[in-house]
Amino acid sequence: MNMRFASGFSLLGALAVGLCAMPRPACAQSAPIDDPAVSVLINTAHTGAAHFAKTPFLPPYKIHWTVDLNGAISYPLIVGGRVFATAGKPNSPNGTELYALDAATGKVLWGPVAITGTYFWSYPAYDAGKVFVLNFDGLLQAFSEVDGRLAWSQKMPGQYAFSAPPTAQAGTVYVGGAGVGGTLYAVDEATGTVKWTKGVANGDDSAPTLGDSGVVVSYPCQVYDFAADTGEALWHYSGACEGGGGATANFYNHQFYVRDWSSSLNGSVLDSKTGKIKARIADMGSSPPAFGFRNLFYVAKGALIARSNTTRTLQWKFSGDGTIVTAPILVNNTVFVGSSSGNLYALAGGRGALLQTLPLNAGAIGGMSAGEGLLVAALGNKLVAVGK
Repeated sequence: MNMRFASGFSLLGALAVGLCAMPRPACAQSAPIDDPAVSVLINTAHTGAAHFAKTPFLPPYKIHWTVDLNGAISYPLIVGGRVFATAGKPNSPNGTELYALDAATGKVLWGPVAITGTYFWSYPAYDAGKVFVLNFDGLLQAFSEVDGRLAWSQKMPGQYAFSAPPTAQAGTVYVGGAGVGGTLYAVDEATGTVKWTKGVANGDDSAPTLGDSGVVVSYPCQVYDFAADTGEALWHYSGACEGGGGATANFYNHQFYVRDWSSSLNGSVLDSKTGKIKARIADMGSSPPAFGFRNLFYVAKGALIARSNTTRTLQWKFSGDGTIVTAPILVNNTVFVGSSSGNLYALAGGRGALLQTLPLNAGAIGGMSAGEGLLVAALGNKLVAVGK
């Protein structure tokens, strides 16, 4: 997760000046960069937001390329000048394939690499030069970002149904599994060795979320926070139910936002240190929200909603063509959202003014990602890249 500090500016500035007094390339380290997309909802906090410092990302936007991968596509990652995604195998009910595409052209750099397993579900995550792919059976594999070569393969023990995307950060891959109760796993990125496991109820659908207090997973009426390095239980919110299902929590501004359509916990905002509920957003929809530019953005009843991050008061609402369904993402101060009719909308995050409508001409827009100066949307079997 990228950290930006408001305090200590003069010290950091002095260090930067000191570095830039040295011969290059030392000064090049301070060059502006664009955030990559390394996990579902862009980052390991799952905020659905990316900051582009290097690339001005204002309208008008255009389609750069479209690639058909011949199968239903997972959430695309964008890092190191590449787009990584898995897609269902053509003409097969089981297994997926991993691809690496050139972010500038859409050309396949390597792949498809076969990801065997039950059904056609798998999800990638990225960290430190490796792409980690989890299949439905709990087989976690690590591949080189450069050429797709397999580094290691490890079956997660004790569970048989894996429906949550993995999250990788600082040398550890976090994985949730279900079957007999549920389990959260911490796996060493270098070797595939399981570092620790913790029991949860019940292990479905919640990608682990990294925050300032540890790693959080969220299931019906149950939210858990564990220390990221040791697995020590930090807090556990326990409501009046438990059961299958779950939803990825979002971490923003020392708070976890959770979605739980089975109970009154849906739309709850939990303090990251204590797990106590601080607020609730009553109309929170089923799609994940995005955070930034003073607002919280989410889709509910076919419209994009913007609320204040602090007061949660309604700021604006946008209905578009009436078929808005895609989870929004934020790039700098612009929020993007898609419709089932294939329209991509760009709106000013502060006031909600429509900046551009871009028809993607490839069917209903699924998951959207943004990284390194590019927005990539999954539309059925196709990836569509949008940029300046």
